[in-house]
Amino acid sequence: MGLLWTRFHPFGPLRKSFVLLVARILVGVVLLLKGILFLSNSEQLEQLILSSSFAAGVVFLTAYITFAHLFGGVFIIIGLFTRIAALLQVPILLGAVFLVLPWRLHITGVNELILSIVVLGLLVFILWKGSGEFSMEHYLKGHLL
Repeated sequence: MGLLWTRFHPFGPLRKSFVLLVARILVGVVLLLKGILFLSNSEQLEQLILSSSFAAGVVFLTAYITFAHLFGGVFIIIGLFTRIAALLQVPILLGAVFLVLPWRLHITGVNELILSIVVLGLLVFILWKGSGEFSMEHYLKGHLL
């Protein structure tokens, strides 16, 4: 009974791993959906970049943001190369939060800025904690290495 109680205690290791799993899945799904949105409507992303101070690299940035969100979202969801995928997202979200969205609140709305801030915070949390116990990385470490 003692081991079972420790494992499922509200503040035990299982709960901490579950919180990380939920955070990872939420961030991954948001990034994946934004990547699909940017892929299907690349003109909107290009206009967003052109209105910022990064207009010179619009083609590169459009491709980087779209594919970083698509592949990074999938990798974060499954928990494979999680810290690398999160690290590749941080500059995009920093640019969105500090350089692009505050100047376009009348077009994008405050919800887009709040979502970007929340996702940025969760990405920093994932960078700090890693992929967690319920991840492909943890499984591969235990079974292949």
